[in-house]
Amino acid sequence: MEKYHGRMKELKVLLESSRNRVEELEKDQDMKSSIFEEEEEKLKNTKKSMHQKCKFLQQKCDNQEKELERLKHKLGKMASEEEKRTERQNQIFQEFKKRTARAHNTMDEKLLDIIDAYEKQISSMQKELDFYKSDEVTDNRTYEEDSLHEAGVSSNMKSLIRSYEKQLSKANDKVKKLQDEKDLVKLEMGSRFLIICRPEITDYRVIQQRVKKLEKLLAVHNISIPGENDKKDPFRQRKKYSTKLDDLEYLPLDLCRQYLKDVATELDTDDLENVTPQVQKFNERLETALQFEQFCRNVTEMVNEDDINTSKGRSKSPSRKKNTLSSKSLQLAMATIQSWKDDQDSLQELAISVTKLGDRVAPWLKIRLGSEPSVSKIITALDKLVYDDGISKDKDGKEHPSRSVLESIVKHFQTLFDVPSVSGVYPRMNDIYSKLGEVHNVLNTLRNLLGLDTDCKSSDIVDTVGRLCSQHNNTTSRQLKALLQTEDLEGVIRRLEEHNSFFPAFQEVMRKMFDILDVQRMDQVIPAVRALKLLAS
Repeated sequence: MEKYHGRMKELKVLLESSRNRVEELEKDQDMKSSIFEEEEEKLKNTKKSMHQKCKFLQQKCDNQEKELERLKHKLGKMASEEEKRTERQNQIFQEFKKRTARAHNTMDEKLLDIIDAYEKQISSMQKELDFYKSDEVTDNRTYEEDSLHEAGVSSNMKSLIRSYEKQLSKANDKVKKLQDEKDLVKLEMGSRFLIICRPEITDYRVIQQRVKKLEKLLAVHNISIPGENDKKDPFRQRKKYSTKLDDLEYLPLDLCRQYLKDVATELDTDDLENVTPQVQKFNERLETALQFEQFCRNVTEMVNEDDINTSKGRSKSPSRKKNTLSSKSLQLAMATIQSWKDDQDSLQELAISVTKLGDRVAPWLKIRLGSEPSVSKIITALDKLVYDDGISKDKDGKEHPSRSVLESIVKHFQTLFDVPSVSGVYPRMNDIYSKLGEVHNVLNTLRNLLGLDTDCKSSDIVDTVGRLCSQHNNTTSRQLKALLQTEDLEGVIRRLEEHNSFFPAFQEVMRKMFDILDVQRMDQVIPAVRALKLLAS
């Protein structure tokens, strides 16, 4: 029963947790649905706004098209009127000269110019008449149309010109009458205004005060009235005015003019409208000049980097001088860059020489530098030549030493085992082989005598023999005499002193040779030295 009750409690807990989870999922679903609804509403609003904007743009395009059609129609109308006018001129000219309109001369062109001038004068007079008297516009237009019709119908050019002159004289008379009436109206209006707006004594006093203030202001700005004596302030030159932009309103005009003249003189211009473009040009040139200056500084810093490093190595404190540009430094930089260019041009020849050296010294390396060699590639090729062991391997792992490697092996064998000639190498090898067999036999015999295992090393045999010798030689002096091969104590001390004086120097020399030749063992020193000797030769 207890198990069932525990199980029921667990199921209740699971049910409550599942209900909570369902409620959380429902809340999340409601939030997501609300978010989606908001996004949908936003998209609908944006869609409506886009449709409205599209309609507005479409309407604007339609209006522009209508305006364009109207302008085209107006332009065509003007062109047709111009054509009609030229046809009318040609017709008048044909009727006047009784010939075609193509054969013009200078006199004909002058007559046409006179006709055009009269037509323009008539049109201008007509506009003035329309402006002054609107009631007489219709009569003038009908009169002008009748005169033009009569001029077009008549075949006599003189009668046409006379009619134009009569019409022009009548128009001038009307204009004069209107001008006289206008002057009379102005006089009447002026007299009425003077009567109404006659100033009083207080007005005169206010005007006098204002005049005095204006005279003081003119004196401050050093401006003289035409027709009067110049009144200059003797202490004006001693006064100091603020030339700040905020105080520009208080600066006298003559000083402003002088500053403007100085600016125009410096900018080499005689028009103040060209001052701002000139200053903008100078600013652009200044920006380019600053860029070129920064470029020159970078070049000089790059060129003088080695000199700066050497000066820092000599002096404890670095120099605080800024990198100043001078003709001498620029010439030095140009010379250095030219030398760098020469070195860059000679890289191709150096690459060819390194390729030939690789073909001659180590052809198995197949050193081939491209058409555009770099210093890093050349250094890599030289490192291959220096640190090459002269052994090439096949894909199956077999080694094929070169002839130089074999010769070095033979020479090394001759050096190690004191063989003067190559013919004595084989007997010496046989002798060494026989002695090596004897040594193995001795070691096996000692191993058997000492009761050691067959797998023990030769060092174990030596240690066992040493222990036996130590048991045999009870004192330290005997051991030293046996090791140093001397019988007296002074000889032992002398041998130890020789060892102390020789071994540190020998160790230091070998360490430096390891660093220089980049080897790890002593047996690699002699091959490396021989390889360097071969390369040097």
